[in-house]
Amino acid sequence: MSDQSRDIADVAPTALSHLIGNESVKAQVNVALESAFADSRKFDNAMLVGPPGLGKSALAAVIAHEMGMADGFTEVLGQSVTGIGDLNALLLGAVEKSVLHIDEPHELEKQLQTALYLAIDKLCVFAHMGKGGKPYPIPIADFTLLFSTTDEFCVLHPLRDRMRLVLSFQYLSPEDLTHVVRQRSHALRWVVDDEVFPQIAERAKGTPRLGLRLLQSSRRVARAEGETAITA
Repeated sequence: MSDQSRDIADVAPTALSHLIGNESVKAQVNVALESAFADSRKFDNAMLVGPPGLGKSALAAVIAHEMGMADGFTEVLGQSVTGIGDLNALLLGAVEKSVLHIDEPHELEKQLQTALYLAIDKLCVFAHMGKGGKPYPIPIADFTLLFSTTDEFCVLHPLRDRMRLVLSFQYLSPEDLTHVVRQRSHALRWVVDDEVFPQIAERAKGTPRLGLRLLQSSRRVARAEGETAITA
């Protein structure tokens, strides 16, 4: 990475220790990771719940990294899975212990949610041979399914029941948000006055995504004025 990385997305957390705030969520994930390693099995299926921008998707990617499955991490939006063919392609593409992250699963049609929990239960999907043919099972790998949702109760109850962990995210304190934006600017090797970080945190409404967006905007202004440093 160059000394002047230009975008917030150029770096992202890859370890649980890199994440800031939501300590109870991190503690639950750490226990689940240790258990998975001890038993040489996949990470438990989990639902990540909370308002937008709090780091649910970032945690899903971190879990894949911690499990050594960064190359086996697949992320899709619920609304992009529009039919059983799309869903089966995702499930058949999974490998043992890989991580499939569905963002906003409540946007999946109900028949797809039903097909998903049946696939999890039976570790197979069903295909049809010709029109009106009898369905036959195709085995799928024992993968980890992660949901990130802002509305858990719009996910079908039987599908929610297949999630062994429910991880509830809360808004971050100004102190934690200060740490978040400072950590990201250091990772990007941006020069920022220390007094800028709490000013951004105060305006970020407890939301890391908003804080990082404000940091990016601050750099854009500095660069537009020909500066290399972000100052108060």
